[in-house]
Amino acid sequence: MNSNDTGVTRSRSVWVAIISVIVLLAAFMAWSSFRSAQSMSTAAASDEDAFTRAAPGDAVKLVVEIEKSTAEGVIQGKLLQKQTEKIYLRTSTSVTVQSSSQTKMVMGKQEDVRPAAVVHVTGTLKKDRSVDATQIVILTGYVDIK
Repeated sequence: MNSNDTGVTRSRSVWVAIISVIVLLAAFMAWSSFRSAQSMSTAAASDEDAFTRAAPGDAVKLVVEIEKSTAEGVIQGKLLQKQTEKIYLRTSTSVTVQSSSQTKMVMGKQEDVRPAAVVHVTGTLKKDRSVDATQIVILTGYVDIK
């Protein structure tokens, strides 16, 4: 074998190694994304059982029918259980949500956060079982409560 053939073989080996590393990294990133999405979806359901099982510090997503809201951003209401995309059922679980000027408002404005309104809250569960809201989506008029 001459030295030119050895150089070509070595060059191919390097490229095969580089491509293998790229494929492994892509597979690892896909696996990580899947695990992250799966863990978020378990705590992210508007589900009474999921909410009661969530631990402080967990990310939660829930739908709340507002009973009372204050100018300081405190929202009190009842957790709603998702039946279909447009139909929610009332539960007996009380929920307190704390919003702030950092809380993102979607499909509405702060004035829409009032008694009888329906909101989808994304936030973090605190030790006192209240939720520190990072995002509030106004669902009033888009969903029905039974």
